[in-house]
Amino acid sequence: MQQWINDYAHWVLACIGVSGIYFVGRKTLWGWFVLLFNECLWIAYAIATGQYGFIFAAVAYGAVYIRSYLHWKDSGSEKLSWNNFLKLIWSRKIDIQNT
Repeated sequence: MQQWINDYAHWVLACIGVSGIYFVGRKTLWGWFVLLFNECLWIAYAIATGQYGFIFAAVAYGAVYIRSYLHWKDSGSEKLSWNNFLKLIWSRKIDIQNT
């Protein structure tokens, strides 16, 4: 089992993480749960392999995911299309100082 963890577990965890990011990009709520669950798996991987630096990374990623979810949730239910995105960008006044 330890050999499998050393050889393949990080690939499985990376695929789960990419899947979670994909589903978050599709604005699905459960994509956030996939990402948080994946961070729990990274913590288990860190303990099983003795690579304790992954614990810090997993906690940090989890905190970012939670904060991003709260921001995403508060931004409303409308999807940001390219058209709306460009309107948002161009509507902001940019103050460039010449020095």
